[in-house]
Amino acid sequence: MKKVRCLAVILLLVFTASGFAAGAPKTVVLRAMTWDSAEGSAWTRAVFDKFEATHPNIKIELQPMPDGYDDRLLTSLAAGTPPDLFLVWNYPALASLGGLAPLENTGIDFSGINPTLVEWNSYQGHIYGVPKDWTTQVIWYNKKVFDRYNVPYPKPGWTWDDFRNTALKLTHVDDKVWGVALSFDDPYDWQNWFVMGGGDYLSADGKTMKGVFDSPESISVMKFLTDLILVDKVSPSRSLLSASGGTYAMFTSGKLGMIHSGMWLLGYLSSKGLPADDYGAVIVPAPPGKKPVTMMNVSGWAMAAASKHKAEAIEVLKFLALEGGQTQGEAGWAFPVSEKAIKATGLLDNPVTRVFYDSLAYALKSPAFLRTPDYAEKCSQYVSEAFDQILLGKATVEKAMAEAVRKSEKAFGR
Repeated sequence: MKKVRCLAVILLLVFTASGFAAGAPKTVVLRAMTWDSAEGSAWTRAVFDKFEATHPNIKIELQPMPDGYDDRLLTSLAAGTPPDLFLVWNYPALASLGGLAPLENTGIDFSGINPTLVEWNSYQGHIYGVPKDWTTQVIWYNKKVFDRYNVPYPKPGWTWDDFRNTALKLTHVDDKVWGVALSFDDPYDWQNWFVMGGGDYLSADGKTMKGVFDSPESISVMKFLTDLILVDKVSPSRSLLSASGGTYAMFTSGKLGMIHSGMWLLGYLSSKGLPADDYGAVIVPAPPGKKPVTMMNVSGWAMAAASKHKAEAIEVLKFLALEGGQTQGEAGWAFPVSEKAIKATGLLDNPVTRVFYDSLAYALKSPAFLRTPDYAEKCSQYVSEAFDQILLGKATVEKAMAEAVRKSEKAFGR
């Protein structure tokens, strides 16, 4: 009997140490995929470390995939082996494939997150992502360039004419200085300008570009933007920008007076050791008598519909919603998503970063990519082609935009 009891005790100790004793929680490992580089994902790792400290039975394996992120994610979804959590911005494309789990009835508290951010992480009435962080796009200006040519700094409430005239005053080609860098490589960044001018890329229902992108209002906006390069010549060419090290390099070296960009420029300035007082930011200009409309960059953490650990993944998402992006905000790369976290970082006390927050009130409510799963294939690529045709002198504004609509209609099956 003594031998039997000893054996029982030994077995009990073994099973307890192994985690098989009654009531001992098993450790669940979640996979979280991000498009950030290993260096850029350090802040995400810091957030997950905070979560793991209070949830010892859940471990998060962070998988940075800066190269081929979209293709790798789609492949894993198609194979039925997706990561449990992953970053998303194009919700319509993934939701239409059934790859995302709705989050609105999971107990996640979205009440502390700005409603606009929640809307940008939703599609067709379902919330699919917990916003990670965000930035609006504003006009950055180099104070030294403005001071050099005795040009007043731009102020809120300025108009498109003010923007153009400022760029003209700052342009001194003999000094190799230009008023503004205008890059239309990605039309996403400029949809708000079309909306401000009464036009747009795509119909509200996401079904056609006809009568929208080729409308008189859209044509007028396209002429205004491209004339800044072709007629006013206030922007360096694409080739010159590339040969000079890119937009940021020219801006910080005093060769550009203004650029249209997001809060991530702060990270660049910091990495180069440049004094923040040399630069300012202002909300985008608007047509006379109209309110500005700002473009935004925001992404969120989504949960795979095929995840085998939904309960644990939801616990992570609950934590992320409450943490509110504070860690990322403290790093200075983007704004937190919760009002509580925003106030905790002190970003509202800085006149430059305050501009991004104030711009959120003017953010575009329904970006074109949230109107259809086929935005890239049936809209965006043709808008981009129109910009290229105009800037290369291969077509007039009217012809280029009409051709974009024709190709889009064909892609939509009409």
